[in-house]
Amino acid sequence: MLLALAVASAGCAGDRASGVLDTIAGEARAAIDAYVDAVNALDLDSASTFYSDAPGFQWVEDGAVRYGSAREARESLAALGAMASSTSLTLSDLSVTALGLGSAVANCHFDQQIGIEGRGGFSYSGAMTIVLRNEDGRWLFASGHTSTASPVPGRPEGAAPTEPRERP
Repeated sequence: MLLALAVASAGCAGDRASGVLDTIAGEARAAIDAYVDAVNALDLDSASTFYSDAPGFQWVEDGAVRYGSAREARESLAALGAMASSTSLTLSDLSVTALGLGSAVANCHFDQQIGIEGRGGFSYSGAMTIVLRNEDGRWLFASGHTSTASPVPGRPEGAAPTEPRERP
């Protein structure tokens, strides 16, 4: 009888933990959706607030550290805003997993199209991973990674550094 009660209690605790982790994953997913909405609206000031200023932030593109800090990522968004007349970021097959109470990881496929008035624009796609951390009740990008299916054609100057950056 005691064994049956212990097993039943463990099952309930597991259900509660699973429910909490599902809620965390949902909150992190909502943050990613809000980021995508901001990018697509060219509200890059808002989009830039999703990068964590905590030590250790980095964004890796095609195997090289592209941004070694949230500041560098924000500068790239500002450069995008200065040249882009439109942008469309689409995520598909988005999977978000809670790693604990304050962290989550997301994986997806992305398609990015950037219009440049008078020059047409460019597009690229590939795989993306984002590690999110809950900081003061807000889900922020602690690090990220993209791998493009092919090199980014005609990456405009200022959109991202052309050489990998050393981690500070």
